Amino acid sequence: MERKEIIKAIIEHSEYMMTAERQSLQKRIENKNLDSEEVKSVVTNTAKDKGKSLMSDLFNTKWFDLVCDIADTGDKLKNNLDEAKKVKLLGEYLQKTDNHEKALKSLVDLITDPYGLALYSKIINILSDSPADGDILEILSDYLKKLAEEESLQNVFSRNKTILTLIDKCSPQALILLRMCNKWTLVPSPRTVISNGGHVQGDNTRLVAQTFVKNKVIENVDVDDVQMAIYDLEKNGLAEFISGTQKSAPDKTVFVERPTKIGEMVKDAISNN
Repeated sequence: MERKEIIKAIIEHSEYMMTAERQSLQKRIENKNLDSEEVKSVVTNTAKDKGKSLMSDLFNTKWFDLVCDIADTGDKLKNNLDEAKKVKLLGEYLQKTDNHEKALKSLVDLITDPYGLALYSKIINILSDSPADGDILEILSDYLKKLAEEESLQNVFSRNKTILTLIDKCSPQALILLRMCNKWTLVPSPRTVISNGGHVQGDNTRLVAQTFVKNKVIENVDVDDVQMAIYDLEKNGLAEFISGTQKSAPDKTVFVERPTKIGEMVKDAISNN
């Protein structure tokens, strides 16, 4: 099967391709049928001869070729999956544009620019380290679309390098929540409030998560996952829990989770508008 056909097959039937490799290797392992006596013999001989390692003895058995094949299969699957992720990312990017020809030319300009190529490579590295799920593809394709529209990649290189570093540190769930910050609601007062310049001290992520779930800020996600997303945003300096007053009620203290200035910058970069 040619490379492009393999990539297409992985995109269309990734689970089938993985299952086929798994079944093939498992069948070969079963056919080898290493019995417990062989393992026992290797261990016994190793104990008697301290000059040999157990690893070396095992590799001199009939399993050596399978160990090598499993390692090769892992490398092959990762490389093929990485290629499929790139194609899916560019496909998502293309779907977000009205003029496909212009979008493709902008992409060519991006990857043939030294600054653009460095940023594109960082995007691909993030994608490689993540599962090929809808969330991270959605986020990175929106980001790629805005990046490809920049007139001078050199002028925005430092800012975008920082943004990509922060994206890499955050979970997809945290980034999705950040994109929805316009829906974030007021939070009830914590039991203990220690405030410094409006910044409420302590860990209030559980309270915020419970409030967001109750008010359906984000749906079909449980409190624990929302709390981890909020904690992720706060840890990376993208959100903060603060207290203050409203113009309509200047005598009443209110509490709210809000994006920081850096959080706003990341949110704008990954938003789809």
